[in-house]
Amino acid sequence: MELTLTDFVLFVVFGSCFLVLILTAVSRTLHARSEARSLADRFICRLCLHAYEDHSHGKITRCPQCGAANERDRNRRFC
Repeated sequence: MELTLTDFVLFVVFGSCFLVLILTAVSRTLHARSEARSLADRFICRLCLHAYEDHSHGKITRCPQCGAANERDRNRRFC
């Protein structure tokens, strides 16, 4: 089978479109995962309502503004 110029151009165009779609899907997935990780470390203090991030793995986190103790597994409907 001989490859004509028209066939080659079509393969390149469709191949690049397919590659863009695949890279877009991978990029969206990685971005969603990083957003979920960031949201898991985000807290709102129960006393002063200060929003902060805590990357430690302890069960209790301290608010940097007022020092109140906040539980990690507590209802997080505000985030």
